[in-house]
Amino acid sequence: MSTKDTSEIGFQIMGMEILDSCLNAPSSPLPPNSNFQFELAIEHRFNIEKKLVIVICNVSIKDQSKDILYGQLRGSCIFFIEKSEDFFVHENKSLNFPEPFIVTLNSITISSIRGLMFSFFRGTFLHQAVLPIIDPKSFQKAI
Repeated sequence: MSTKDTSEIGFQIMGMEILDSCLNAPSSPLPPNSNFQFELAIEHRFNIEKKLVIVICNVSIKDQSKDILYGQLRGSCIFFIEKSEDFFVHENKSLNFPEPFIVTLNSITISSIRGLMFSFFRGTFLHQAVLPIIDPKSFQKAI
């Protein structure tokens, strides 16, 4: 873990992209005020030469029982990180940012994906499937 203070890391968002999407219309209309279940997965990629970190977020929207997939959106936020080379670990070719900074990148990405979802699903049966507020500190790291 890096000892550098998160507030000392200069960064900016460079772009957002929708990478993949699907929409599976149900055989009958959904009842008003349907309850949706959301599954999220976040992945980090980087390009150390260009000082970029790409945070990819995949959101699946399912029925309340989680048996039926109604839709999915996979998008990314691309961040320029000043001095990202200070966090590069040569032994395993990875970046080792402080945990609070990772939480910040994840939070910005989730909020941005919420907006992309709202725009993408507007006018469809998933118009009311608004991604709830999520605490990115509650995520578990995949092994």
